[in-house]
Amino acid sequence: MKMDNENIVEIKNLKKSFDNGKIKALNGINLQIKKGEFVSIIGPSGSGKSTLLNMLGALDKADDGFISVAGYDLSGKRLNEFRSRKIGFIFQLHNLIPNLSVVENVEIPMYGTHMPGGEMRDRAIVLLEYVGLSNKINRKPTELSGGERQRVAIARALANKPDIILADEPTGSLDSKTGAMVLERLKELHEKSEVTLIMVTHDMNVASMADRTIKVLDGQIQT
Repeated sequence: MKMDNENIVEIKNLKKSFDNGKIKALNGINLQIKKGEFVSIIGPSGSGKSTLLNMLGALDKADDGFISVAGYDLSGKRLNEFRSRKIGFIFQLHNLIPNLSVVENVEIPMYGTHMPGGEMRDRAIVLLEYVGLSNKINRKPTELSGGERQRVAIARALANKPDIILADEPTGSLDSKTGAMVLERLKELHEKSEVTLIMVTHDMNVASMADRTIKVLDGQIQT
C-alpha cells in the first residue's frame, strides 16, 4: 500500500514508569509513523513494546513527553472519543465476551456511535463475511476455533472504520498454520484500505511482513 507523507503518530521523549518509578517501561521514546504504514514493534519480554502499544491506544497515560495519534493529543480529555473513532484493537487472547454471540461481539464498539440497531447488525454481518465467518454469526465464541475467534476480533476492530489498527501479538496463541492465515488477512486489510497497522510481535518472521520494523529494548528504540 502507498503511504501518505503525513505522520499519523508523533511521539517525542515519551516516558512511562511503574512501581513508583522503579520500573522504567519507556525511557525517552521518539517515533513517527506515517499514515498507511504497516509497522511491527519487536523486542524481548519486558522491553516496553506492549507499553508503547498501550500508549498509542490511550489505554495508559504518559508520565512525561508528547504523544499525538490521528490528530489527538493523548494528554487531552477526549480519549473515549479517540478510542471509539480512531483505533481498532486486536489482542493476543481476542477478549471476546463468551455469553454474547459472534455478531453481538462485533457490534460492541458501535454502541456509543448512535448508529441505529439495524445498521449496527448489518455492518457487523458484512464484517464477519469479510473475515469468512458469515456462517458463524450466531455462534458463541466458545464454539469457535482459536483462529476463528481471532478473525472475529479483527472484524470487531474494524467496526467503526478506524484509522489505526493496534495488534498485540495477534498470532501469539495460535498454531503456525492458523497464525499465517490471520496474518494474511491483516496484510490484505492493510493493502486494500487506508488503515495504518501497528503490530507488536516477538516473531521475526511475522515482523518481516511489515513495511518497517522498530526494535524496543530497555524502554528505548534501538537504531
